[in-house]
Amino acid sequence: MKEIFEYGEQVKVPDRVSLESYLYSLWREYKEVWPPKKEDDSLKKRNKYQPFLIFDGELARARNYIGFIHFEDFKVEIFPKIFKNNGDISRELMHRHLFYWFSYCNRVKFPFNQAFLDQCDIYELPELIIYLFANQIHEVISNQPYSAYEEVSEALQTPRGRINFTRYVNRISYCNYHQIDCDYEPFLFDNSLNRTIKYCTRLLLSKARIPETQRLLNDIIFVLDDVDDQVCSSQQLSSLQISPIYGDYEEIVHICSMILENQVYSHENYDMRNWSLLFPMELIFEEFIAGFIRKHFSGKFKVEAQKSNLYLHDDPKTFNLQHDILLTDKETGEQIIIDTKYKPRWDLENSDSKKGISQADMYQMVSYAYRRGTEKVLLIYPNTSEELAEDCTFVVKQGGTDECIRITAVDVPFWSANCYQCVEERLKVKLEHVFSDQF
Repeated sequence: MKEIFEYGEQVKVPDRVSLESYLYSLWREYKEVWPPKKEDDSLKKRNKYQPFLIFDGELARARNYIGFIHFEDFKVEIFPKIFKNNGDISRELMHRHLFYWFSYCNRVKFPFNQAFLDQCDIYELPELIIYLFANQIHEVISNQPYSAYEEVSEALQTPRGRINFTRYVNRISYCNYHQIDCDYEPFLFDNSLNRTIKYCTRLLLSKARIPETQRLLNDIIFVLDDVDDQVCSSQQLSSLQISPIYGDYEEIVHICSMILENQVYSHENYDMRNWSLLFPMELIFEEFIAGFIRKHFSGKFKVEAQKSNLYLHDDPKTFNLQHDILLTDKETGEQIIIDTKYKPRWDLENSDSKKGISQADMYQMVSYAYRRGTEKVLLIYPNTSEELAEDCTFVVKQGGTDECIRITAVDVPFWSANCYQCVEERLKVKLEHVFSDQF
């Protein structure tokens, strides 16, 4: 599988027309999960749009989505651009970083036991994801087989449950009065959820190439041997209600949703020829930082992600302002606006006095602070090396007054070329230092 990076080198595409058509259809599914940015709405509503690859003739280059694309013979794995200039970092370590970031994200949940990741040595992301899915499903259904009450409609000679008189009257008209149409709810192992799990397992088995993963998937199918084989869709999952007794199955439902929503089926029921899983890195970075702050600093701050209760113009309400993160000190009530910027600031030593910050971002932050009524704004960027860049603060004075808005740009530990575990403590220490300076 070809390894590329966001906005990195180009790769040759064997069939551009078919691949583009596939990506268009993929985006129609993805935009429900990753809504378009407001400024791009008019463009992204068009049928012929996809944000995954940039094409130049028969060559393609990745945009800002990471993950993998499997389409016919075109197979690429896309990694974050922050790793691009660090040739020593292994594919395995990049994967470990991805799943570490995902663990803090609300909208990107990979429901698996962390121990499964620690005990495997799979180096291709699609195979790794299939292995993790298989392990999680296998563990849950083996420890707690799922049965549920499910409505069944059947013609019986002895009444059971509720008699459906509408269907029964219709049956009498055909002289089948001895058969009574009934609706009842038996407690079944062969239910909608198990049929979906079995179908998703067969889809994964069609792609798995590693013997251990194939064994796990075959074991799942064996456990579900009494369950009917049936083609399922993600819409069926949305109507399921899982009893609290089967709490672990909530994660399995999420896994099945990911499998069903991120593929385009071929004509064969269990042939998952085209399968992709892609994530926008801007949102991964934003959600990781928000999740990390919520876990480690919610005792001191009220943490609100995507706070959007203000408008630049109130009557009528227009130009909505949306902060990535809004922190409110629980003791003093002081607030700070945090905006995450997934824009690595390379070579800051040789940069100009703007320190890698765009003018548009500065205008945005000033309007946020002015409308929110706070003087404190924090711009958070991912690190570009093991040694963090120095923090820099820009003071924007409000004309004719002594009041000013302080916009501080900081690099934070987001990855490490040595190990992903060390990011946790380094990031916590960095944020503690930054917050103490701000408050």
